[in-house]
Amino acid sequence: MKDEGRTYTGLAAIKQWKAKASAKYTYTSEPFALEQKDGMAVVTSRLTGNFPGSPVDLQFCFRLERGKIAALEIIP
Repeated sequence: MKDEGRTYTGLAAIKQWKAKASAKYTYTSEPFALEQKDGMAVVTSRLTGNFPGSPVDLQFCFRLERGKIAALEIIP
């Protein structure tokens, strides 16, 4: 998974990233678009919260393998 210029690999690292983000900021996410692009699903969502630059529209680009997320990149 890639977010804010860093790559997180494995379930433990991703769980730690999520826990830190949730502890640091309070936010809501409202998805408003979905498209397929280069073999990836791209969900565009507006995040609103107590973080710098709020609100922001982010693209969550992910690839599924066997019903699970195999790759995820979050792009501002």
